[in-house]
Amino acid sequence: MPADATEPVVIPPELWQRPETLAALRDRDIGQLFRLIRQHSGFSQTRIGVAVNLSQGKISEIMKGAVQVTSFDVIERIADGLDMPGPARLTLGLAPRRLPPAGPQPRHPPTSRPLDQSVSGTGLPTRYLASLTSASSRSVISGLRHVLTGHIQAEAIMGPLLLISAVQSQVPVVGQLCQVTRGADRTEALNFASELLEFCGWLHQDLGDFIHATMWTNKALDYAMELGDQHVISYILMRKSIIATEAGDHGHGLGLANAALTNSDALTPRLRAVILRTRAMANAHLGETADSARDSETALVEAIEGMAQSESDRASYCTPAYIAMETGATRVLLGEATAAIPIFEASRSQWPESSQARDHVLFLTRMATAYAVAGEREHACAVTEEALSHMQALRSNRVTSQLTALRAHLARWTADLSVADLLTRLDILLESFFLTAPQPQGDR
Repeated sequence: MPADATEPVVIPPELWQRPETLAALRDRDIGQLFRLIRQHSGFSQTRIGVAVNLSQGKISEIMKGAVQVTSFDVIERIADGLDMPGPARLTLGLAPRRLPPAGPQPRHPPTSRPLDQSVSGTGLPTRYLASLTSASSRSVISGLRHVLTGHIQAEAIMGPLLLISAVQSQVPVVGQLCQVTRGADRTEALNFASELLEFCGWLHQDLGDFIHATMWTNKALDYAMELGDQHVISYILMRKSIIATEAGDHGHGLGLANAALTNSDALTPRLRAVILRTRAMANAHLGETADSARDSETALVEAIEGMAQSESDRASYCTPAYIAMETGATRVLLGEATAAIPIFEASRSQWPESSQARDHVLFLTRMATAYAVAGEREHACAVTEEALSHMQALRSNRVTSQLTALRAHLARWTADLSVADLLTRLDILLESFFLTAPQPQGDR
């Protein structure tokens, strides 16, 4: 073995940020990852093998594509051996690595980890993940589903900031369950995995991080495609459409919404409603007034029908009031603020303030914006005051963006002392909104 074969493999930081590296990580293409490391860093197969505790022959087979790496433990070991940074680990579908505590640590053989050592960044003992079997999956998923339900309810009240790390820490558990379960339990594992990862995507979207929102939603779609459930596939395609549209790729957002509606007859009324309102927004951004209006009208009809549907789906939040809020927003976007006001007002009393704080505040800020654009100062200020009274601990990029737009429209009346005071309070609030998500310990 060459004298330098046991020296640490130090990957240049910029390599982890290259588009082709990110693509390999997203696809979990370890062979391509090794090829890129060798191409750009010059490390031999032997040195890579020593770093990740695999033989040179195995590294060669992986790089040639003869062997596919699918084991969670092996992928985790490769990430650790290459000292993969937190963002790269997330792209690969792993939790960020936890830094070891300060001070002397017990020594262990270099080729193994102690049974009670935590999996990087999750706080989960390695032996716990290794012990998960098809027989235990049902009870674990049941427990995690209760946790996820609580997280979804909490996020609707306070936004994603304090939840994102806790939710992502569950990803390795779910990934392991999907590997070991079979039969009906595997179907449930895939369904839950798609839901958890889609929620991860939503949390990043509501923080304004569209890159990671897309990454997690793509992974959710992978699980949904394996599951083969048209309801889940269409819902996640709709989520991808929203992310693309909010990120400014309106044409792609429209295309994804169309894809979500490919088998529309197989969907529930609520699912059709939420996809149609997504397409209406993409059309509004593209200036397609007639198409946007038609989709909004049909979405409302479907949402009303959905109030009586018995079949469950992931769009329980898609009520007529929700569709009215989105329809009003598309009208403002199309320059029809005056027409948007009665749409907002008609659904104003239908919002459940306590359980949907973010959407209620978003509704109020959008309605205030419509009044401001229409030149109705007193109504705009009154609705803005109402929105401010409901914000409390809420942190949401969607709300922040709407507040920023609202402030710009209110600024025309700064000569009015009451408006000036309102703008000052808005500025203070907006400043507090610009907070980044807490980083896992390994990224600090």
